[in-house]
Amino acid sequence: MIKLFSKILVTGTLFLSFIVLAFTSIEPDKVEAASKILPDNHSIEQLKVEWRKDLNHGYLIDVGDRIGTLLIRVDQPKIERNIEWVNWSISKPMSVSFQLSKDISLNNHLNTSNRISYFGGLYSIDLFGYQKGTGYMKFSDFGNPNYYAGLAIFLNKKYNNNGVYWFGGNGYALREPGQVKAYFFHGVDVVQESMEGVKTGGTFPLINKVMWGKTELIKGQLGKITVKQPIVLWKRLNNGELEKERDLKAGEEFRVYRYLEDQGGLYGVGSGMFVQKDTTKVLYETPSKKNLRLVKIMNGE
Repeated sequence: MIKLFSKILVTGTLFLSFIVLAFTSIEPDKVEAASKILPDNHSIEQLKVEWRKDLNHGYLIDVGDRIGTLLIRVDQPKIERNIEWVNWSISKPMSVSFQLSKDISLNNHLNTSNRISYFGGLYSIDLFGYQKGTGYMKFSDFGNPNYYAGLAIFLNKKYNNNGVYWFGGNGYALREPGQVKAYFFHGVDVVQESMEGVKTGGTFPLINKVMWGKTELIKGQLGKITVKQPIVLWKRLNNGELEKERDLKAGEEFRVYRYLEDQGGLYGVGSGMFVQKDTTKVLYETPSKKNLRLVKIMNGE
């Protein structure tokens, strides 16, 4: 009886093992999708843009011989009041009437046969599929009074002799020089990646954040500190006295927004917190001109 039970137990165990192995063998291996290699933000070019009131308040964008992704940022007019932008903040459209034309002459640039792209809502990607050569448009957050329109198109060829194209379409919305800015990533299609940054706090026309070491470089930042040896993080009270907040560890990085001469030098790292200047324990650095340029581009400056 004991032998029979043992035989059944062994048989059952083998059967269960077979089931486990069978299920294990048909479990598909997880294959991670290869990440797309994106260009360095430093490779972005800012193109020459000329406002032409005589061409239906249009803009001439000098693309030249470049092949790649054209990015256009349309900001609100700063001088002339434009009720159209107010209306858009209420109606919240996906897109408005903007287009890119290969013929800049007054009588021909609005002709559909000369149209390179008629920009549509970004969400049409979900409805009709993404197609190269089609332009997309998206508004940033309408809740922000300084919202803007971001547009993108992949240009896979040169459309006329000199590569200067007319951009416009809504004369009430385009009112002054400097309102439209154009940028270019040469030789790559990063339309979708760029459009993902069209939002408040986004990165458009860049394709990702401007990173500086472990921290993101942001507008208004003077520099950063890197802790070399443990040092105290101080909270500055209303009376000017310092109160210990915590100890900082080697390797931590903080943005610096201000500098005070008090106490031999204090780096303001935000939220009323300060780190004392001490070259043996703290390394202070200022951002490079290249990175400062990217931050200005990202903020439409």
